[in-house]
Amino acid sequence: MYSMKKSRFCRKSSSSKKRDVISALPDEIIIHILSFLTPKDAAITSLLSRRWRNLWTFIPNLNFNVNHMAHPDPWMRRRDFVRMVSNVLSLHSGQNINKFWICYELDCRSGRYIDKWISFAIERKVENLILDLTEEQEIDVDTEMYTFPCFFFSDEKALSSIKYLRIAGCILHLPPYFSSLKSLVELSLTYVMVTENELNKLLSSCLLLERFSVGNVPKLVNLKVSGPSLRLRYLEVSHCRSLDNIEIWAANLVSFIYRGRKVNFSLNCVPQLEDAIIDIYDSTFDYVANICDHLAFNAPQLKSLGLRIVPLEVNTSLTVFPRLVNLKVLTLLVHEYYDTALWYLLRASPFLQVLQVKFLWRLKSPFRTGGCKNIFSGYGTAFTHEFLKEVHMLGFRSRLDDIEFARYLLKNATALNILVIDPFIRYLDGWVEKENKATRKARDEARRLLKEAPANVHLLIL
Repeated sequence: MYSMKKSRFCRKSSSSKKRDVISALPDEIIIHILSFLTPKDAAITSLLSRRWRNLWTFIPNLNFNVNHMAHPDPWMRRRDFVRMVSNVLSLHSGQNINKFWICYELDCRSGRYIDKWISFAIERKVENLILDLTEEQEIDVDTEMYTFPCFFFSDEKALSSIKYLRIAGCILHLPPYFSSLKSLVELSLTYVMVTENELNKLLSSCLLLERFSVGNVPKLVNLKVSGPSLRLRYLEVSHCRSLDNIEIWAANLVSFIYRGRKVNFSLNCVPQLEDAIIDIYDSTFDYVANICDHLAFNAPQLKSLGLRIVPLEVNTSLTVFPRLVNLKVLTLLVHEYYDTALWYLLRASPFLQVLQVKFLWRLKSPFRTGGCKNIFSGYGTAFTHEFLKEVHMLGFRSRLDDIEFARYLLKNATALNILVIDPFIRYLDGWVEKENKATRKARDEARRLLKEAPANVHLLIL
């Protein structure tokens, strides 16, 4: 009886081994598969068998984030996180690291550990280094923030191997002997305390840099992105509260994004610029016109543009608005009473093909009714949009502005194929309303537009 059970067990064990396809793979392939797991999950595979015991210690991607910690007490979570990262790195056996990611709210109290972690990554010729020590809160004081180590900018391994660098929630000081990050292709700085001189020095010295984003840097007043040999193709600047001036001289720049308050733009040389988003929450009509004039003259190849239109004091005597002759896609974030500014923008884009309008309304926005005339209701067929094929209206309601604008498009966009109407309002605080009486009423109003739509227009009501 014993021998029969043993024989049956052996047959099951043998057949299960034949089905274990993954264990039959070479070590390199298994390590590559494990690299898609977090270090914590990858380490669990060491329990599978003797062969799997050390494979996880060679994974080239090390991603440590807050999701690894489950302790309810914040101090204990921080302590456990530091211990976990230090233990994993002490067991790691790989010679090279592709990606090293630390994402946890830490400060100068954990500085000696973070220094060791960065040294570990540098020794293994890390290519992608992400150090995010913040929960994206506004920076008011920097007394307890972690200071990014100066040795990073003097180590030849770091200078030659690092391609992607993202720093958040740190103090950044460049040593006087800093030359350049020779291989750096992408740089991201968020909630970083750095002076504008050091930032401009860093940008001008990274000759291979193609993508740069900076956000919530409180000490930044003047940003200068320029250089005859600069390869920069993507630039994003967001919510730098002290910023007054942006000077760009980048012949290879393709995409530019700015979000924040009004600043002085100087786009001196951006002949390749094709995509731009300029989201300014304290704009004026003259300011929007000035931006468009700047883009029309300095970025003649601009194909896609995103703008915010706040309740503007419109200069109705303005007869000439800068023309964006190559613009194909226009995305607008609009507030109440937007019609006049939108009219000028449409007139300035004669070859526009795709238009997306996102209505942003405050919780207590005053709705305009029939007592105040909408500019689109008086133009009939005075101006045709021969190339406009697709329009999206997000936040459509039974307001005069929305209805007259939709009617204007149905009459004057002679090539229109698709009109998408979404009745859900996106409020300024980010909240999107749920299905209610107002959304149902908006749909009913949109269905009435079907009777006015030409046969070639597909009206989609969400």
